[in-house]
Amino acid sequence: MQWLLLLALVADNPSTLLVPPFTHTMGFQRVSKFYLKMFLGSNFAIDDPQGMCGAKMQEEDDPSTGKDDHILTMFAVNSGSGQIVYNVRLLRPGLFGSQGSGEGQFSRPSGICCNSAGDVYVADTDNNRVVRLLYTNEKLKWVSVLEAGLSGPRDVDIDSRGRVYVADTGNDRIVVFGRDGKVLATWQAELSGPTAIAVLDKDADYNDYSNDHVVIIDHNRSRVNRLSMSGQLERRLDQRRLGLEQAGFAYCAFDRHGNVYVTDQRNEQVHVLDSELRYIISHGRPGEIDSPRGLVIWRRFGQVFINEAEGGRYYWIGLDGYFIGCYPDSFDSRRPGTTIAIYVTEVADVRVTVVDEAGTEVRSLTPPHIQKPGEVLIVWDGNDNTGSLVKPGEYEIRMTVRPTYSKPKFIHRKELKGRVRRLPDT
Repeated sequence: MQWLLLLALVADNPSTLLVPPFTHTMGFQRVSKFYLKMFLGSNFAIDDPQGMCGAKMQEEDDPSTGKDDHILTMFAVNSGSGQIVYNVRLLRPGLFGSQGSGEGQFSRPSGICCNSAGDVYVADTDNNRVVRLLYTNEKLKWVSVLEAGLSGPRDVDIDSRGRVYVADTGNDRIVVFGRDGKVLATWQAELSGPTAIAVLDKDADYNDYSNDHVVIIDHNRSRVNRLSMSGQLERRLDQRRLGLEQAGFAYCAFDRHGNVYVTDQRNEQVHVLDSELRYIISHGRPGEIDSPRGLVIWRRFGQVFINEAEGGRYYWIGLDGYFIGCYPDSFDSRRPGTTIAIYVTEVADVRVTVVDEAGTEVRSLTPPHIQKPGEVLIVWDGNDNTGSLVKPGEYEIRMTVRPTYSKPKFIHRKELKGRVRRLPDT
């Protein structure tokens, strides 16, 4: 299975998710409870954090410059206290809400979503409703509620047209609301207690391959499903296909290439799947990410924010690349050439060259080109750049893979090397 291959290949210094440089974060890659208490007061306590969301708010964007385009306003659910924690432009945290069932109150809320217009929706789980809020002038205010017979809704997302998708957990369905709060559709799709949902429609911003589907976690947080935008089941992946005996899939999000990131509380990892729900790689080792929950991906730049049990983490999307081998690892003039196999974990800019024992390039196999994640097979016919079969000897395969997101492509790349031998004729 593919995941077994990946386990064998994982390097000592994985970089699927990158810690941003100090010059970008000034050292604040992780937000701790100490930081939150400092800004929100000594009475604030982290209590079962759940979903989170973020957006570049239209009213906070300075159109005269691009220097602020990576600065989002973030929202996170502090479920046990019935609060929404928000962070204005990543500079000034605030609180909204309290425990209860009235206006301005929540009971064990879970998922949350928002858009750049300031619309914010919260899955108010134990109140059997979704709450609509509005973020404006650096504050949240109550707008209305969506109900329609919801039973313990656990998550919510919004598409580019303002339609709201609710994981109606207790009713084993997805409910789609229009901007006016009216029900547009209900989807069953053989779902069992859906607990998380992410939507990427074809008109969404920063959707490079025009993906047009919905991803849902269900079946006691052990299964990931892909549905069409009309609610038809298209793909399904359970924990066993990832080689996991148990899982605790919490929340999910898309990157700009349509890859799906899934947090796993039980295994303390983030799993990455491609748009067809094929496994790519997992990020995180024991103790590295503390019970990951909600996550946000700012698709424009590949910024990733993850809620933890006692705080949160900030990453950039990078990539890992692995040399698998040359098949065959030697050839002669009767059967010249080999197939070079590498593996990349994100959409990558790939370049492959062949050099001789003196370090001189004899063949440029691929000009820089964009490669989707997964196994990459590159055929070398054994010829040099003039079209002649190379001389007997040992040759080094040099492979460079770079992420395609804006910032990482300038500061991060993987250099891979392999060897193949041209045998003398006998």
